[in-house]
Amino acid sequence: MIRSLFYLLVILVALFIVAPLLMLMKEGMAQLPTAIQSKEVQFAIALSLKTSIISTIICLMLAAPIAQFLHHSAIKHYVMPFLYLPLALPHIVSGVALLLFFGHLGIGGLLERHFNLAFVFTEKGIMLAQVFVNLPFAIQLLVVGLERLNGRQIFVARTLGASKWQCFYHVTLPLLKSTLIATVILTWSRALGEFGAVIMVAGATRMKTEILPTSIMLNLSTGELDLAMAIAVILMMISLTCSLTFEYIFRGHRADAR
Repeated sequence: MIRSLFYLLVILVALFIVAPLLMLMKEGMAQLPTAIQSKEVQFAIALSLKTSIISTIICLMLAAPIAQFLHHSAIKHYVMPFLYLPLALPHIVSGVALLLFFGHLGIGGLLERHFNLAFVFTEKGIMLAQVFVNLPFAIQLLVVGLERLNGRQIFVARTLGASKWQCFYHVTLPLLKSTLIATVILTWSRALGEFGAVIMVAGATRMKTEILPTSIMLNLSTGELDLAMAIAVILMMISLTCSLTFEYIFRGHRADAR
């Protein structure tokens, strides 16, 4: 009896999650060919891919050494709550904070005068927002991955005379392969779908700072519901691909672990 109730609960929750998405897919797929041919959608896809790939590379380059340092640091329990703060904040709050700090009320004027760097209402602002909200997530994934490593292999490598760099390159990195791939996939997927922080910093100017999430909002606001649904389907298909890839990687990782 109890088992049947659990099956019923799982079915109801699955329907609750899947049914709206299936309806969106059904309505949006019919408009997909038209959307793909739209110059606006092509621009949004190109800019989304460009900014999300660059911001993911930046996140990984910063997260890897920070995670390695925190893993071996005695102060990590004091530092990590501050590093992870953007994970707990609504993304629109992160966007407001970035807008203030990198705008003319903060260091924006200084950066623009001396380094010709402008973040507000620019492509750079999109990447800034994506890095800000996703860097703590990437650090967290890598720290968890490092904590799950088999310490005995690293210890044996050190006792056999391997330097710290050799140990990291030949032992730690291969053991972290699945975690690194998963971090790249999930960080890129989150960057691609980022909306709240991006719209506060970079705005939503058509054919200038228009990425896929802001393009949905722009088209909904002008009554272009069909185009908005088609763009949403594009994002959903990308997210589903990332989710399936992530599950495939970790299923293989769990099988290897056995």
